[in-house]
Amino acid sequence: MFKNILSFEATTEKKISPKQFIYLIVSVVLSTATIFLPSIVASKAEQDSWMSVIMATAFSIPVFCLYYGISAIFKDKTLFSFLEDIFGKIIGKIIASLYLLFFIHLAVIMLRELFEIMRSAFMPKTPPIVFSLALMIVASYAVTKGFVAIARMNEVVFPFGMGLLAFVIFFSIPYVKFENFLPILANGLLPPMKGALPLISWMLESVIILAIFPHISDSKKVLKSGVISLVFISFALMLGVLAIGIFGSKTTADFKFTALEMTRTIRLSNYFARLDSIIMAIWVEGIFMKITVFTYIIVKGFSDVLNCDDYRFAVLPIAAIMIPMSVFVSSNIDELYNFLKDKFFYETVIFEVILPLFIFFVAKIRRLDKKTNVQQKK
Repeated sequence: MFKNILSFEATTEKKISPKQFIYLIVSVVLSTATIFLPSIVASKAEQDSWMSVIMATAFSIPVFCLYYGISAIFKDKTLFSFLEDIFGKIIGKIIASLYLLFFIHLAVIMLRELFEIMRSAFMPKTPPIVFSLALMIVASYAVTKGFVAIARMNEVVFPFGMGLLAFVIFFSIPYVKFENFLPILANGLLPPMKGALPLISWMLESVIILAIFPHISDSKKVLKSGVISLVFISFALMLGVLAIGIFGSKTTADFKFTALEMTRTIRLSNYFARLDSIIMAIWVEGIFMKITVFTYIIVKGFSDVLNCDDYRFAVLPIAAIMIPMSVFVSSNIDELYNFLKDKFFYETVIFEVILPLFIFFVAKIRRLDKKTNVQQKK
């Protein structure tokens, strides 16, 4: 009976649309980019942070094209499956396992960010593990419903999150002093280049396309959809730079939660002030969706590495590992902030740039793109 249910789900499973893919990429990147990133970029690029956004976008779009090129070679396979086709069974599984650890680390950092936000700014007396436990229970349930259900859920909440973000930005504009962005390039190009590095780490989380490409209905529109996503993210990050116009670069760099401070400056009247709940809603909704997507990728990748048909057996074990890891991944908020500021880029560049380049060149050298085309014609 259970096998019949699984076969029924497999035959009725649909794929997500290019529009849903755009929403997914934007949600994955922006949901955590608004937490520490404005402060981190301001500490490196100061008043030239807006140039860091342009540089990061200019770098991220060609790298996304690389992701698309890899995915287009193996249209019906995910990252955790086609690595064995490229490197063989043993080396392929080793690289796939490294990617699993990378995605787990990203998901654990997201969980840690959530309870640092809640503990530091909203609910200081609540035990931290409560936040991770509550979120993972709901996320695990969503993962069992399949990737299409996750994409549809994100499609529903996406306008809500973007609407709240637009509300914060729109009502922050009257407080902006554009002289805070002067002088331009006072210390040369090096500071904005340094500021672009952490932005690149977040924008290249679009690497998840390697794991979800077979779930997208119109593969020909994926490249265009991905570029649109990154341009939209760039625009949102550029508006986030407005914090420097409000507080100045030095004060912005000193804040941990810059978006929260921006929200607190908004005063619509004598009766509507300190609208902290708005930014909290954006963060909780965004982090939930991001962790749900990454948890699905992790458990699906784990089942692919083990050659299992049903990924749902791994949901509870993976969740049980991630919850305590979120507590021990850093000792306090300052350690987490400094890791994201100074070390996170070096980890991400390995898995988001170096390894994809290596994978693409090896696949080309072995002419796997031509072999795949021949098999598809047959």
